[in-house]
Amino acid sequence: MGTDQIFAALGGPVQLAALDVAPTSALRFVLIWIISGLALAGLSERRLRQQVMGLWCRTVFPVLLGLVFLGIPWGAHKQFPQWWDRWWTHALPVCTLLLGLALWLLPQGARLSWSGMWDFRYPLTTPESETAREKTGETPSATLSAPGERQLAVPRQTRLRLLGYLMLLVGLAGTAIPTMVVSSPHAYPDWVRSNGFLLGVTGFFVILYGGKILVLARSRRERDFPSLPVREDAWVGALLWLAAWLCCLAGMAMTFGAMPVMLDARSRPWWATFIAFPLMLIGGLVFTQGRKTFLRARRHRARIIPSPRILEAGSYVLYLRPFDADQHQTAMQQDVMPGSVGGVTGFVLSGRSAEEQIADALRPVGPLIAVGAPGERQPHVGAVRMYLPKKPDKAWQEPVRQLMRRSRLTVLTLGTSEGTMWELNQALNLLSPQRLILVIPSIGKEDYERIRTEIDATRHPNKPTTSGSSTTSRLPAPRLPDCPSWLAPDHREPVQGIIHFAADWTPTVTNVMKTHQDPRLNLFTALLPSLKPAFTALEEHEQRTGQHCC
Repeated sequence: MGTDQIFAALGGPVQLAALDVAPTSALRFVLIWIISGLALAGLSERRLRQQVMGLWCRTVFPVLLGLVFLGIPWGAHKQFPQWWDRWWTHALPVCTLLLGLALWLLPQGARLSWSGMWDFRYPLTTPESETAREKTGETPSATLSAPGERQLAVPRQTRLRLLGYLMLLVGLAGTAIPTMVVSSPHAYPDWVRSNGFLLGVTGFFVILYGGKILVLARSRRERDFPSLPVREDAWVGALLWLAAWLCCLAGMAMTFGAMPVMLDARSRPWWATFIAFPLMLIGGLVFTQGRKTFLRARRHRARIIPSPRILEAGSYVLYLRPFDADQHQTAMQQDVMPGSVGGVTGFVLSGRSAEEQIADALRPVGPLIAVGAPGERQPHVGAVRMYLPKKPDKAWQEPVRQLMRRSRLTVLTLGTSEGTMWELNQALNLLSPQRLILVIPSIGKEDYERIRTEIDATRHPNKPTTSGSSTTSRLPAPRLPDCPSWLAPDHREPVQGIIHFAADWTPTVTNVMKTHQDPRLNLFTALLPSLKPAFTALEEHEQRTGQHCC
């Protein structure tokens, strides 16, 4: 294919000397550049891929959407004045959706960058653990079961293989399009002729992705621990998921359909304007109900851990909290974090519960697990639940103690209940300081001081520091930091602060909710600055000791 033919496939003449590029050709060039960049990033190593994609989602894509957001009214008004005079009221809702998409990409980019920042290797994939397992003949935890329980195994990657083969076929078809267009240009529609080169580039990268997926299907190890559906009627979750989509689409259609009527009220009957405003409000309520239905659907399809025995030591993050905090932490986040963008992004970004966002933030270390509240009808989403026996009394304590010992990281939400205080004391006694993170919920200064006083009264013994197998010195007794001045018992967010510990048990408390200088879009992005020093300390501790648990 010659240069002229390539330019023709791109759509129209390109006068490079005068830099006179047709708008359609410039748009296709941008699309080719985006597809190529995405494909190259996708074919790179996982951490690099996530960091690159996160950077693009936080910078390139929002800027492009912002330019389109500004370019639609400016370009259409100048280039197509007749069209603009007739359809400008419909262009504004489209621009609003583009702005919402740009704002939605910001936390997605933060999530990808955060995952690509860390290299917490899963214990099952380390060469040392594989060698040790071969010597001892140990069975991987993915197939362990308690007596009387059916074995659980990592599912086969059949779906990945089918997807890989399908992508190879689609990619081959795409790469043949430019040659077919050049050989018989009049046999294809105009949009195929003008976008032939773009389709060919896309097909080439689809082939590369198909090959990558086939390789992944042969070598992939499931990082998540095996689990089972919580109920036999988990199919109800699929129906709720469909109903949630219908509610969200209907709500958006009602809101954005009524917006042109409100913008052009003078040329419409008075009753149309009278109906449009409540229709916009109803659309917002329907959209919110759809997001709540998504949360219900996820609960119906939530999975449980049948037995603690299937958990590989060092493969999970243990989440401890007062059971009465579940209602607050697992409800859908109605409001975004305070800040200059709070009112603009609330309609787009509030779709997940606080516990789901906490699980996303802790995901680089491992999947989040928790003990479910006794008697709950359905498990909440976020942390994967397991259920311990209620009788005899305090039978749950020994399993929780063992879960602490075998966890890679333990995250505990402070509380004044007897069970939570016992868990906090056990964590301070059993865990290394780098493997413990404390979450300050919506409690006041009095409750915090009560917790701190009880911890001090317990007088935890000085703990020895270890380097490999040798004891070097003894650490001071762990204690909580002084009460922060910003605690508020009626705070709307379930997380106010994070406490993490240095190697000598020196506590550091950070204010998650401090947003007047650095606005946060949601709880996930607000947690990242507080968790970064804790993750750094944990990574250095594991590299120094070579251990993934206590």
